[in-house]
Amino acid sequence: MKWTDADSRWMRNLRKIAGGKEKMEPPDTGFFNAGQKAQFWEIVVGSVVFLITGIILWMGARTFGRWAVAVSYVLHDISAIVMLGGIFIHIYLSTIGEPGTFQAMIRGAVSEAWAWTFHPAWYKEVTGRDPVQACEEARQRGEIARK
Repeated sequence: MKWTDADSRWMRNLRKIAGGKEKMEPPDTGFFNAGQKAQFWEIVVGSVVFLITGIILWMGARTFGRWAVAVSYVLHDISAIVMLGGIFIHIYLSTIGEPGTFQAMIRGAVSEAWAWTFHPAWYKEVTGRDPVQACEEARQRGEIARK
């Protein structure tokens, strides 16, 4: 889940990707895209915030002081809202937001078209084939529609 330059480029294109203007992910998108990595880190950081603020709230003002408890309430709530938003986005993207993703979770495998569309660098690593060329060949065979 290490952040790379490719992830920064992915995030700069987020509006095009989310708006459906980009049909394929950037060519350097690997097994995890920047959105998936961001959600991973959001969960990790959110869990740490929950743990620390939860302990402070549980132990109370006698142990940590009123100021620490007041700040913990705010941080605990903000973390909950951010994590809840992330969960809703995750549910959307894993069902109707990216067609084929839900079936991949159930089957444990993805189609070749799904792999080159959403994770082209990973597709190239696994198959040794250029994802753009594979997409063009599928178009020529009539397996996928033209843009």
